[in-house]
Amino acid sequence: MSEENSRWLCHVCGYSSDIGTGQACAECYKICCRQHLTVTGVYNPESGLYELQQICVECQFKKTL
Repeated sequence: MSEENSRWLCHVCGYSSDIGTGQACAECYKICCRQHLTVTGVYNPESGLYELQQICVECQFKKTL
C-alpha cells in the first residue's frame, strides 16, 4: 500500500507543500510550517509542571498583548 502525501498550508505565511507534513500548534491546532513553530514551556496546572509544546508565532504573540 502506497502512502499518499496530502497538501497542507501554513496558516501564518501561506506556504503550501505536499512534501512531508505540516505541524499543528498545540494551542490553536492549526497547521504551520516549521519556521513558524517554536518549542515553549507551558505550565500544566493539573500536574504542576511545565510541558514542552510546539506553539505557533500567532499564539505566542497573542500571549504578549
